[in-house]
Order: sequence, then C-alpha cells, then structure tokens
Amino acid sequence: MPRPPLTWDERLHYRDRFRAARYSALADAEGFGEICFAIEALGLRLRGEEAAMGPYLEHIRPLVTDSPVLSSLTEVFPGIFTRFEALYETVKNARNDAMHTGVYARYATTAAIELCIGLEEALMAEQQIRRESVADFMVKSPITVEPWQPVAHARQLMLMHSFSYLPVYIDKWLLVPEVSMARYLHRNPDRKELLATPIQEAAASGLDLVVATVVTPTALVTDLLKFNDANVAPMLWLVQDDKNHLCGVLSPFELM
Repeated sequence: MPRPPLTWDERLHYRDRFRAARYSALADAEGFGEICFAIEALGLRLRGEEAAMGPYLEHIRPLVTDSPVLSSLTEVFPGIFTRFEALYETVKNARNDAMHTGVYARYATTAAIELCIGLEEALMAEQQIRRESVADFMVKSPITVEPWQPVAHARQLMLMHSFSYLPVYIDKWLLVPEVSMARYLHRNPDRKELLATPIQEAAASGLDLVVATVVTPTALVTDLLKFNDANVAPMLWLVQDDKNHLCGVLSPFELM
C-alpha cells in the first residue's frame, strides 16, 4: 500500500535530523553514523517497514527530483556534483563496513555530507510555494553563555561548535563575536587572568559585544534578508517566542 506523502512538519523533522547529523560529521568524522541513522529513519517512513539501507533507495529516490544538486546539475556539472545513486552506494557500503570493522573512511563521510545537503534541499522544496517563516529554518535549543561564566568557557564553546557568534544575556541579548574574543585574548600577556574573567566583567573591560537582532518565529525569511540602511544583513538572528524565551538561532548558513 502506498505511503501517504510527507507532511510539511515531517519534512522539517527529517531536514533537522539531516542537518544535525551533517553538523556532527563536519565536527568529527565519527558523526558519519548519525547520517546513516537519519537516512534509515527517512527510508523507514517512506517504505513503511524496516529494512537495510539498500531497499530504502527506491523509496528515497523520488525525492531527488526536487534537489538539483542530486539530479539535473549532476549532468551539467559531472565534475562537481555526484549522482544520487553513486553517493547512496558509497554511504551504504561504508555503513556496512563500519558496522563490521569500525572503520570510518573520510571519503565516505564527505559523500554522506554531500548526500545530506541534497536531501535537505529536496525536503525543503515545498518552501517554494510557501511563505517561509523563521521557525522553518532556525536551529532549535540554541547554545548560550551566562554572564557569570568565564571567558574560557565561552571560548571553548565557540571552538567546539565552530561558532562565529555566541549569545549572552546582559540586560538584553548580545553576541560575543569570534573576532572580539581573539582581540580580547591577545590584548595583554596575562592570558590566564583573561580566561578566568566572567563574561560580564570582560565586556566592561575590553571584550566587545554587539547587540543582537531579535526576531520572532513567525517572522518571514524574505523580510529578514532585505538589506538595511547599511546594506548589510545580520550575521545571526536570535529567535524569541512570545514568552520572551530564546527558542532558536538563525544564520544565513541555514538559509542557503
């Protein structure tokens, strides 16, 4: 019996799962397994019964027509984009090998990330006929730093997650930019003392913070991307719900 088509909420769910798995793999090649689990979860939903990665292929393939990087562009630019079937086969074979030998090949992780990007694009194809909102793209459960926590903790979070900006609430939402962190830590030779300084104190003595742009989950992405007077869009939006709770963050990276 044919399975019902994916709902918009399901598309967002699987897109988020692929995105999280891709971020994990970018941070550490061991994250390859998370991508496999995400593919299998989508395959299970589309097939309607549990199977190995191989049988899921025919059920995932119809989505690929909505992803140019996995379909049309592979013919126009074969030296840049890899066919869906080739990527899928690489990931499937590496997944089987990993389960038996524990070996994660870097080339397979790269293929898995490329496959993720294409499937995320396919899942979001429906956005072309929707008025897409911030809630559809934001990264939920954002990581923040507390004013009383030391600079060393903020630095560690930024390095661990490759953050260019880290939110902190000091009377209002502010951002710790990576360039400010670098300048602050190189301003005098006593790095040990600087790292131990609480964020709020550091902000008053040389750590330059910037005021964050706060939006609501229902804000339209098209409005966010309009140029402001300085012809520059924010590098990071903080998403706050109607209870003044920070429920997500959004960067141009998620909108590409």
